[in-house]
Amino acid sequence: MLPEINENMTLKEIMDMDNKLFDELKKYGFDICCAKMSSLKESCNDKGLNVDFVVGRLNNVIRKINYIEKLVSENE
Repeated sequence: MLPEINENMTLKEIMDMDNKLFDELKKYGFDICCAKMSSLKESCNDKGLNVDFVVGRLNNVIRKINYIEKLVSENE
């Protein structure tokens, strides 16, 4: 089970959790090469994005991943 995302996590921490989160971050145009050590909050501020909205979207991805993992583990 993956933990929830918070605004203080770095882009690298988030990307390393799951490829689906990496894909979600790319949608927002974050500099995932050079700025990956920046916090999500800093990256949102740089892009003029609402950090709470982005955290919510990322946590929706987390909930889906965790739900699928739960279903798989129950059916093993």
